[in-house]
Amino acid sequence: MSLSDGFAGLGTADADVPGSEPARVYAHALRRGSIVEDDELFAAELGLGTDRVRAAVAHLKELHLLREERGTGGASVLFPVDPDVAQASLILPIDEEVHRRRATISRLRQRLNDFRPHYLETRRSASDGDASLVELRDADELAGHLYLAAEHCSGEYVALLPNGLLSTGDETSARVADGALGLLARGVRVRLLLQHAVRSDIRARKVLTRLHIGGAEIRTTGELGRQLVAFDEETAFLLNEGGGADESAGVMIHSRSAVGLLLDLVECTWSGAQQYSAEERGYRTVADSLHLTIVQLLADGLTDEAVARRLGISVRTCRRHIAAVLRDLDAVSRFQAGVRVGAARQSAPPVA
Repeated sequence: MSLSDGFAGLGTADADVPGSEPARVYAHALRRGSIVEDDELFAAELGLGTDRVRAAVAHLKELHLLREERGTGGASVLFPVDPDVAQASLILPIDEEVHRRRATISRLRQRLNDFRPHYLETRRSASDGDASLVELRDADELAGHLYLAAEHCSGEYVALLPNGLLSTGDETSARVADGALGLLARGVRVRLLLQHAVRSDIRARKVLTRLHIGGAEIRTTGELGRQLVAFDEETAFLLNEGGGADESAGVMIHSRSAVGLLLDLVECTWSGAQQYSAEERGYRTVADSLHLTIVQLLADGLTDEAVARRLGISVRTCRRHIAAVLRDLDAVSRFQAGVRVGAARQSAPPVA
């Protein structure tokens, strides 16, 4: 029996609440000493139909609270069982399997740890003695290192998640959310920096609401580069998104100075980003920031499609924002909008 088999159906209904039909059937069996499942008199005494009695009996059998024996004439007689005995008979097989699996995990860890010195020595040789930068060949290797880094994380977890990573609604976004919630439960500070596009994405907002309620600090900005995650100030991962078969999954960085430099760059973006709130919807509170980013990208000569891709929004939404920018700046062309924004910057007083 597997763990999932052991838990299936147990405690999933309100039928084991005192006063419910199974509880009434169990109490009646205790008073009688035994019952016969299809005894119409027994059903009448409880004021229940035979179908409802059968359902209650099935539930009690599943909980091992009724023991079945064959009586005279082949009739099935049911005897009530002490709940402590029933509990032991149910939990013991599950408990034994838990112990077996823990023992298996311990053995696997020991066997794999025996190979770690060889791995580290080879890595050092391949990188001329520097193991602070490790190229991760595939998603499985990446997942393993992320798991280990999360296990050892005790202070802060920071993640830059561009290009709608939480908008997919698939296993990836679920893993990101579950991992962050697990860190929050251990008292780790969690900070997430995303693009403004998540503010109007239903699936992303569903994930972010869970994280926001759990205590995560979330901010958004117009444009982000590569995906980056960092654990404490010790380990960082620069990840490749959607690379080809010959491209690595990313790079793991162990150098504290390099990780510190990356976190300094994160802080620069974080300080200028807009705080996310689960109660707010759409781009109302970040419109100025989003429009400024759009003007900058247009001034660089990017097409509507390229701007939309960089911001993680649809081309239709992007064009709607471009129209709003031109209207707000009273500009007749995108070039004129860029010139006016540049002129405004030059005339702005210097920051003290």
